[in-house]
Amino acid sequence: MNSNIKKYLTGKSSHDEQKELLNWIRTEKNLKEFQQVKEEWKAEMRNEAMPTELASNWKSVQNRMMEQLQQEVGRKQRTLNFFRYAAVFLVLIAVPALIYTLSTSKPEAPLTYTTIAADYGQISKVVLPDSSVVWINSGSAIKYNNRYSATNRDIELEGEAFFKVTHNPDVPLIVSNADLRVKVLGTEFSVSAYSEEESIQVVLEKGKVELTSATDARFRQELKPGEMASFSKEKKELAINSVNTNLYTSWKDGLINIYNLPLSELVIKLEKRFNQKFEVDEAIKNMPYTFTIKNEDLSSVLSLMEKITPVTAIQDKNVIKLKHNKSKLR
Repeated sequence: MNSNIKKYLTGKSSHDEQKELLNWIRTEKNLKEFQQVKEEWKAEMRNEAMPTELASNWKSVQNRMMEQLQQEVGRKQRTLNFFRYAAVFLVLIAVPALIYTLSTSKPEAPLTYTTIAADYGQISKVVLPDSSVVWINSGSAIKYNNRYSATNRDIELEGEAFFKVTHNPDVPLIVSNADLRVKVLGTEFSVSAYSEEESIQVVLEKGKVELTSATDARFRQELKPGEMASFSKEKKELAINSVNTNLYTSWKDGLINIYNLPLSELVIKLEKRFNQKFEVDEAIKNMPYTFTIKNEDLSSVLSLMEKITPVTAIQDKNVIKLKHNKSKLR
């Protein structure tokens, strides 16, 4: 009977052989023998994967055995003993399928991350696995995991980036920095989230984005095209204004539009654009500037600043010091 049992376990027994095996295991002794042979077979199967043909045979076996059991129920077995043996058979049918699943299933790949950064003085453009395009500003970086586009579109941002997102309603793209989350389906927008700056700015050109918080479930705000959201990292407050989006997103095209920007914030942009360290006198750190940088080099920019404001630029080793030139006030 051992050969019949193994034929059954491998899905190769005929209908008559299956019926014979059904009748044979109704005694306690034979059932124990069946269990022993089954355990030996299971031990062998742990060391090798069940082939596809065998799995297909098992599906056919299950269908035939279920039909046989239904006939047995109608003709002979209407007592509780039948349910005992029917349960045994259902377990026997499930065992090979379970072993096949366990032997062929592969563990999920561990979570790994890809980081893409733009050096100071450079702008990087990258196409993500979902065909979304990201422009990464100088001194900035994005990070995403190996399940991006499959089960998530989560991106961590440090610095500034412009996103042109491929539409996918089933898997929204989420850009995270500090406490702020920017959730989108398909749109074009810019996020500025440098660690040294006091606020995170989100500027929407096209589509729609939703701002949420990682720590406050009640925080939720939608942006419309032409709007800019400024989120205070310290106060956790949000301000929304209508803006000329080109002033905030044209950097991806090599332009820097400075509009009424205090010198303390302007030098942050200059440091990243020209890879140059600055020091600013306290007396002039709030002095506002408005101009556009396209292909100008740093000396041309500094020369312009000296002409339009009472500022003098002094090179001291690796640092440019911006001093208050009081003589220009006379």
